[in-house]
Amino acid sequence: MRVLLVNAFHYLRGGVERTYLDESRWLEAAGHEVLHFATHDPRNLPSPTTRHFAPAADFGEAAPAGRLLAQLPRALWSRPAARAIEGLLEETRPDIAHLHAPSRYLTPAFLRPLERAGVPVVMTLHDFKPWCTNRILFARGAPCERCRGGQHWRALVTGCVQDSRAKSAVAMVEAYAHGAMGAYRAVRCWIAPSRFVLEKAIEHGVARADLRLLPHGVDAGTAVASEVPRGPFVFFSGRLSLEKGVRLLPALATHLAPMPVLVAGEGPSSEWLANEARSAPNLRLLGHVEDAVLAGLRAAAAVVVVPSLFYEHFGYAVAEALLDRRPVVASAIGAIPELVEHEVTGLLVPPGDADALGDAVDRALIDPRATTWAEAGRERVAALGEPRRHVEGLLSIYREALERV
Repeated sequence: MRVLLVNAFHYLRGGVERTYLDESRWLEAAGHEVLHFATHDPRNLPSPTTRHFAPAADFGEAAPAGRLLAQLPRALWSRPAARAIEGLLEETRPDIAHLHAPSRYLTPAFLRPLERAGVPVVMTLHDFKPWCTNRILFARGAPCERCRGGQHWRALVTGCVQDSRAKSAVAMVEAYAHGAMGAYRAVRCWIAPSRFVLEKAIEHGVARADLRLLPHGVDAGTAVASEVPRGPFVFFSGRLSLEKGVRLLPALATHLAPMPVLVAGEGPSSEWLANEARSAPNLRLLGHVEDAVLAGLRAAAAVVVVPSLFYEHFGYAVAEALLDRRPVVASAIGAIPELVEHEVTGLLVPPGDADALGDAVDRALIDPRATTWAEAGRERVAALGEPRRHVEGLLSIYREALERV
């Protein structure tokens, strides 16, 4: 089968790209031809279709609102992306197109050429972009569904897009425009990586018949030896942002002192955490860490914490820790309880409760059953996310989409 994978970025940037790149690698290993469509970027990995990628753009968090407003037509509906994929389709005809996260870098504009060419489209729900103005159903430090039912004006009132009224206004216009034009009408099947996401999509109007449950595949990867503290340490890795619960980490470090709390990652809360670390010397910020080193640190951790405040769609940080047989303490929110069952595969705590987080980590460090929970967690993740099984699930969904004319 010739599969076109679509994502805004073609290099490892976060969890979305991990899924996109893993699926590319696994599909190729299974004997399928894989094409890619993304934006040009010097960090991109090799691809047979690089020359057909869309022009580069800058809509990142650091981009000022004025620049976003200046590029508003492209941010709403990228004609350059549509023209770029037309060139790809002239050269090669994919059997199926699998969309991950187009964001403002591509917009749904490229779906129209695919629709005209009769290429079936499926899409993985990495976020709630089609229904949530800021994509993650999170605002003002808590889960948020104010815009349910297409009331995107509430995003402007809340200022929920990167805490900016101007960026929220752009997102509001974008949401209304995409809704009016049926931007995602070409999608024949939505792939939900967890039961939580599947049910939430139904709540927001997606027909159950158009949804398929397929957890992300998880590969253990290769770890390399790295410098780690002598003795036990607690480990967090991920985007350093409010919704990931990173503001609980200084209190956790104080609670556990002098035991080190290692934090790997970057994000908008990096500077805040660095300031807090001055009064919590056992809170060690590692910044960006390469995958192999990250795997080594995770494998050596006494406990892995995932204190998310928002609706996690799957939870790579949880899944990878469990696959490494690490005791996990995580928030009982979103899809996390599908991986961490309390006192069966780990410990769950109420999201945002720093005291409960600290107490649960204390327990995971001393309870002899923690190793049993971690082993059970490994078995659960291995059963859900084994790469070969994941590819079989993908191909089944692709074949079904081909039949749905």
